[in-house]
Amino acid sequence: MLATEPAWSGGSLGALPRGRFGWLVILALGLTSCSTSPTGPRTSPTRLLPGHVESLVYGPFRNGRQCWVYLPPGYATSDRRYPVLYLNDGEIQFDVKGGIHANRVCEDLIRRGEMAPIIVVAIETGGGHQRFVDYTPWPSFLWAPNGGGDFYLQAVRDTLKPEIDRRYRTLTDPRNTGMAGMSLGGLISVYAAYAYSGTFGRVGAFSPTYGYWGPTDIYEVADSLGRADTFVRWYQDTGYPDDNRIDGMIGLALGQGFKPGVDFLSVTEEGGEHDPPSWEHRFPDMIRFVFPPDPR
Repeated sequence: MLATEPAWSGGSLGALPRGRFGWLVILALGLTSCSTSPTGPRTSPTRLLPGHVESLVYGPFRNGRQCWVYLPPGYATSDRRYPVLYLNDGEIQFDVKGGIHANRVCEDLIRRGEMAPIIVVAIETGGGHQRFVDYTPWPSFLWAPNGGGDFYLQAVRDTLKPEIDRRYRTLTDPRNTGMAGMSLGGLISVYAAYAYSGTFGRVGAFSPTYGYWGPTDIYEVADSLGRADTFVRWYQDTGYPDDNRIDGMIGLALGQGFKPGVDFLSVTEEGGEHDPPSWEHRFPDMIRFVFPPDPR
C-alpha cells in the first residue's frame, strides 16, 4: 500500500495514546529553558574568526546528495581535531526560513564555553518519499516505500564519514561521533547508536517516532542489541500533549546503565509541538548535553 508521507513523519503512527507521562528526567544543573537570546539564532553580531557553513556534494554518497558542513569558530587557525555531529533533515538545520539555525546556536554556545567546539554535517533528505525510506530501519505494511534505514546508515558510515574525515580535522571514533534528528530522523539516530555502535556514540532525538513498528520495533532492537560502551550520550525529548510518547524508552535506558542528567536526558516540554519551531527551541539544550565542554 502506498501512502502519502506526512509533512513530519511520526505524526499518526508515532503518536501513541496521550497522557501525562509518569517518567520525566530533567538535568538540574546547566540546563535551563531555551530562549532566543543570547543562544538563539535571531542575532548575528560581527565576530573575529567566526565559524561558517559550506556546501558539500560528494558524488559517491547517495548519488551526490546535498550536504552542508558547519565549521566552528577558530577552525581555520587551529590544528586541533573536532567531534562531529551528523544531522538528518539537513535542509532545515541551518539558516533557512522556519529552520533550526543550528549553526548560530552552536556558534553562540561554543563562544560562551557551554559546549565543545564541533563540526556539524547536515544531510539533505533527498526529496519525495526518500526521507521515509532512509529514516525507517525496517519495513512496515502501513506505509510504503520504507525500510531503507540500514542502507542509509551504511552510506553515511562507509561513504560520507570517510570523506568528512579526509577533508576535515575530525575525531573519528564513535565516542566523538553523533547523529541527531527530528521525528523519524530521531528514530534512525537512536537506531544508529545501537545497530552501528562502532560509528555513532552520541544521540539527539527530537520527538522520535518510537511508535514506528513492523517485524520489530526500536524497543526490541535496543533491548536485544544492548548498550555498547561507546554509547556515551543520549538526549531525547517530546512536546506535551500532542507529540510522540517517549516515556517507554526511559526505563530501558536506565536498565542499561544510563544515568539521568549524566549521560541520559529525557525532556517533556509542556505545550511543545511536533514542528520545527519547537525543535529549534529545544536545540540548545540538546547540543549542550550531547557535546558538553569537556566531552566524556
